[in-house]
Amino acid sequence: MRYACCLLALVLAVFSPSAFAKGACYAPTQMEAEQWLRLHSELMVITLTCGQGSGGQDLPTAYGRFTQNNIGVLHNAEQTMIAWYKKTGKGNPVARLDHLRTRLGNEFGQKVADMTAPNFCAAYRDKVWQLASAPVDEVDQQVRVMDTAGVSYVPLCREGRSVVARKGG
Repeated sequence: MRYACCLLALVLAVFSPSAFAKGACYAPTQMEAEQWLRLHSELMVITLTCGQGSGGQDLPTAYGRFTQNNIGVLHNAEQTMIAWYKKTGKGNPVARLDHLRTRLGNEFGQKVADMTAPNFCAAYRDKVWQLASAPVDEVDQQVRVMDTAGVSYVPLCREGRSVVARKGG
């Protein structure tokens, strides 16, 4: 019985919400990295779900162009997240990045299920085409808006520290 009590206390300490939250916050660069990956995943789900823009544009081609035009930023975002996962020391960093990508894709897939594919496509299909040839700075502006919307799996670090100014801002 005494062993069970100690084991239960250990499990609660390790798996309590405060244990997960302790120190688990993003610096602005990590928040930006997650948002770039979030946008990329959103565009992928739109592409796979809708296939064509409202004017008949081929979304797989547009998505490929978006990815190619932003490959450096996307690679840097992945490396930023891998470094953060290494720093937090919770599992294999590459596997954690893969899990993030899967989670983001599933998040947008759920949006399709909630809205129905025709409604989802009516609302989002042209986003892929619009961003496919957009300059990186324009896409980065959209990512900054996403940052300020506060949609993230990890909160931005704020505890007693000033938030570091971002590039160009």
